Amino acid sequence: MEVRWKLAVAIVVAVVAGFGGGGAYALIQGPSTPSLASGQIQHCANGQQRECPNGMAQSQSAGPGSPTSSKKRHSPSPSPSHSRAHTRRSPSPSPRSSSPPPPPVAAGSYSCNYQTDTWSGDASSVGYSVQKISSNDGKTASFAVKLNANHGTTEVVGYPSDQCLIYSALPSSLKSSYHVTPPANSSGLDYEFAYDIWLTSASAARNNNWDNDLELMIWTYNHGQRPAGSRVATLSNGSAVWFDGNKGSNNSTVSVVLRSNSTSGTIDITGIVAQLKSRGYIPSSDDGILDVEYGIEAPYGGGNTFSVNSLTVGG
Repeated sequence: MEVRWKLAVAIVVAVVAGFGGGGAYALIQGPSTPSLASGQIQHCANGQQRECPNGMAQSQSAGPGSPTSSKKRHSPSPSPSHSRAHTRRSPSPSPRSSSPPPPPVAAGSYSCNYQTDTWSGDASSVGYSVQKISSNDGKTASFAVKLNANHGTTEVVGYPSDQCLIYSALPSSLKSSYHVTPPANSSGLDYEFAYDIWLTSASAARNNNWDNDLELMIWTYNHGQRPAGSRVATLSNGSAVWFDGNKGSNNSTVSVVLRSNSTSGTIDITGIVAQLKSRGYIPSSDDGILDVEYGIEAPYGGGNTFSVNSLTVGG
């Protein structure tokens, strides 16, 4: 027995020595937390694991619904002394090139799906957060979210929304109906409910090509925000037109702001596009449409609930 016991001890010592001192410590103590320099943050991938080890922060990798850049679509409300510059944001990314186009749907009726659409880098710098309360996808879509950021934030860093992919020539008649519920008390908040529509040529749209597109925003309810660029025209229904870019070319942003805030209504998308083309703000070559999105831009939502009770897009 004594010989066997000494032999067992010798084997254990040899195994531990093979790992080295640190390996023996790890076997006893379990996984150790990496040591960090002062002010440094260690990241771990937020994949299948739910939590990172102590001292490490989760880092989310971009997926099909992640924005491709941190570009903003419009300027925040200007302070009395100055206004801030902006850059046009990239559209929500199209499906990967290896993915087939979405299946055809009934004529004049498009399915819509909820997306968080957050500019991750800028969002973290201003404490922006989106808490989804509910969402229902389909030909009548809806969602509700709680939005927050550091108090006083004026930068748009996200756009929780329903995205309705179309990928076709612009229909001869395309309309959308919406019903929303803004926060009961908007004092001190900064937000707007708006459509974000991406136009291009019919051939590019059919091929899911987002490389040369024009952004058309239609603001239906605004509290404290100002579109990008300058006010340049008024439509027949009294809506104001703001333009940022080169007139008559793509890679520009056109924003249409309704004459008064509305929590429900129907938007004649093709009618608005026709008026903007007649004024030269949308090129005549843009006879295709990539998608229709509708959601909320809220630099500061104050932890309040924003609801899109229903959204439909059809002929």
